[in-house]
Amino acid sequence: MNYLIAKKKRTNNTYYLVLSQEDRVYELPNDLLNIKAYDTNYKLEDDEWFGIQNFSNTDYCIQLLTQDFNSAEYQQIGNNQYNAVKFFCTYQDDDDYCFQKFVYSNIISSKWISLSGEPEIKVNEPILILKTIPDAIYRKSTDTLYFKNLSDIKSIFPEVIELYKEATDEETENFLNSEFINLNDGFDKTKVNTANRKRISMAIETLANLEEEHKVQIHNYIKDYCPELEFSDEHNTFSIGTEEHLKNLIFGIEQRFYTTIVGNERRLANSISKLQN
Repeated sequence: MNYLIAKKKRTNNTYYLVLSQEDRVYELPNDLLNIKAYDTNYKLEDDEWFGIQNFSNTDYCIQLLTQDFNSAEYQQIGNNQYNAVKFFCTYQDDDDYCFQKFVYSNIISSKWISLSGEPEIKVNEPILILKTIPDAIYRKSTDTLYFKNLSDIKSIFPEVIELYKEATDEETENFLNSEFINLNDGFDKTKVNTANRKRISMAIETLANLEEEHKVQIHNYIKDYCPELEFSDEHNTFSIGTEEHLKNLIFGIEQRFYTTIVGNERRLANSISKLQN
């Protein structure tokens, strides 16, 4: 038997039973063996997943996954209780937990036409949309959590926010005050979005591991690939006045720009993955 349950908001371990059936709620992908350790710098291919192995031994794991599944413990959800749902979870094949975060757009309350049997307009019969592929899959037999997008699972596994490595206000301000940056047009830490804060965190780590001579090389590299960033030879600084300026500066620090051997095209790498020597 396969089960669909719903986690209640603002509770530690309260779940409702939505339904049980012989058929799977989600058909699982066949590419779960192709996993990558989570890296904010890496963009997954279509057939890849991020995976956290030994998941039950991490701080990210939730209580549901550390206890035996017993459907008798869960009360049947009422039709008026879906707005109190935080996420949905299925237990399938006695091995897989499939998670989908809940957003109000998952519920459609518009008129719709039933195409089973005689066409009929349905009114005041809202429907809940389930994704084809869940936001996360936990497989007991491998003790691995599989996911595609970290932002989709942070409401389900709150502790995974540690993986974000988003720069704090202090770290952001310190980075913007670096000796090689000149802020203009009123740009400051309050104007730095989440994406750039994560990039700043990576850049801080990268710079900490560079020798001074390498930093000079990086500056020359940025000047070459980012002519839109005004550079002061007198003060040895890049002028940063927008989010786009900041993003390109960090891409330069991370050496994301490259030129193809054939065609001499200048390109930006959307993601990077270190190759084994």
